[in-house]
Amino acid sequence: MADSWAGIHVETRGQEIAMEPAIVQGIVLRGRQDRDLRVLREYAEFWKLPFVASPLREEKQIIVSSGMIPRTQAKTSAGVIMFPTGPEDSKDIAKEYGLTLHTRETLLRLPVSPDVSVSIRTRVNEFSGPGLEPVISDGETAVLSKFGDAHIHISSVDLVSEYERLVSGGLEEAPSRKFRLVTKFPFSYRAIPSFIRSRAFRAPDAVTELTEDKLSPVECLRTIFLASLVVATGLAIPRIAFWRKGKSHALAITHDVETRLGLEEGAGRCAGIESKLGVRSTWNIPSERYPLSSQLLISLASAGEVGAHDTKHDGRLIFESFENKVERVGRCKSRLESLCKKEVRGFRSPLLQHGRELLGALGKAGYMYDSSAPSWEPLSPTSLKPHGVGTVFPFFVSGVLEIPVSLPQDHQLIRVSGLPASEAVEELFRVSRWIRGVGGACVLLVHPDYEFGQPENAEEYYRLLDRFRSDPECEILTLGELAEWWTHRANSRIETHDGNVSIQYGDKDRQGDLKLELVTGYGRDGFKVSRLESPAIASRHGDIRKEEEFS
Repeated sequence: MADSWAGIHVETRGQEIAMEPAIVQGIVLRGRQDRDLRVLREYAEFWKLPFVASPLREEKQIIVSSGMIPRTQAKTSAGVIMFPTGPEDSKDIAKEYGLTLHTRETLLRLPVSPDVSVSIRTRVNEFSGPGLEPVISDGETAVLSKFGDAHIHISSVDLVSEYERLVSGGLEEAPSRKFRLVTKFPFSYRAIPSFIRSRAFRAPDAVTELTEDKLSPVECLRTIFLASLVVATGLAIPRIAFWRKGKSHALAITHDVETRLGLEEGAGRCAGIESKLGVRSTWNIPSERYPLSSQLLISLASAGEVGAHDTKHDGRLIFESFENKVERVGRCKSRLESLCKKEVRGFRSPLLQHGRELLGALGKAGYMYDSSAPSWEPLSPTSLKPHGVGTVFPFFVSGVLEIPVSLPQDHQLIRVSGLPASEAVEELFRVSRWIRGVGGACVLLVHPDYEFGQPENAEEYYRLLDRFRSDPECEILTLGELAEWWTHRANSRIETHDGNVSIQYGDKDRQGDLKLELVTGYGRDGFKVSRLESPAIASRHGDIRKEEEFS
């Protein structure tokens, strides 16, 4: 890692900071294929950076490309950052620029702040040659290199292919042969006694396997994208903060209610603790598995939010045809709405089953969001393997917002890993500290049917929630509220006009609740960020009320 900040030179004068121009005309994104350009757009949209995908001209522009750009074209641009896509493209870059190429597997770790790092295990393309020097590295591996005094930069990481592998690949989970066999039984898998099912899924070492490179490697890819822009341009990069003013991360408390006993007894215990703490949660309920009380569901919907949890919780949803999926999840939604007297906006699949086709069916049935994909879990009951989508942030798929289950669920901690409730709480604290550090969404999954819904563990459940409630920077939301916020942020954008940078709100009724920030550097302590209190900033002299270094 470079020893000094790469970016804006700032001179403090009281409350004002004079700075060189921020990027106001946007960044040009280029991809050899539609897929490549789509992924680069998703990186830029995640940070909410100003960008252009189809410019009228590219001369004197800053180009971020997912493929090789010839020397002749690179010379006419204000700056070029190349992320190789695939082995052949890496070879083309090496040939065009007279470089030597070696590839190897490695673990990359980069800082986002002084105390928080992100990592990914990936294949890197190590370029070497005259005049090529690293400007971002993890100490052993160059992540971004520069040609001497030129404005041409080359990354060693394939951002497009790795994003597709982790996110798109993580959305699809192949059921194991054993699981397929169990779902063909004439009875539900739930007919098998719970102690037998728990013993079959026992994995005592699962907790120690939950590391940052498994939980959220996509955050490392996103860090590489933004850090490369800051270092390569030497300018401040405007972005929209993840959460509202004063908040650094979010928590969504969710419950999957699998049994009648869990609804009628455990739910009341959990809801009582939440009421004492003044927090609200999302209750995901199967519509046809056990008798449902309209009065009870109305009470849960009033205290928080009711979400759909399929019809019978039999594990067979993913094997249905697309048409049957639409009918099944739509039927679930309609019945729950008639019982709780409120709109049911979200879905969570039993056993956290997920897939692109299921998301399409949810969209067609009128759902706003899904929260079925884990960021990472040590043992999936469907595939019988470790599995996840590799991010702790929401993302859109076919118009439906996927909100990953980012914290390890109680079932995995207590029944798979064998932890007592007190140690499970400590593990949730450990993982949530890291998510807090990257500014993500902590999605907690607690079954009122299991240990935290029992009277003897009420104190531990209170201790768990009280830690989040006591954090002034934690925004506690229901899943529906989180989906509303993330959609609101996604529909807004940074706009440049007459040399100013401002936020263009998608929802005209919610103006003023998003935060504009400037990323002014990146180095061994991660990103250097200035928070802007004024609604717009001039490209040369910004009125910055407060400056902080954080990620």
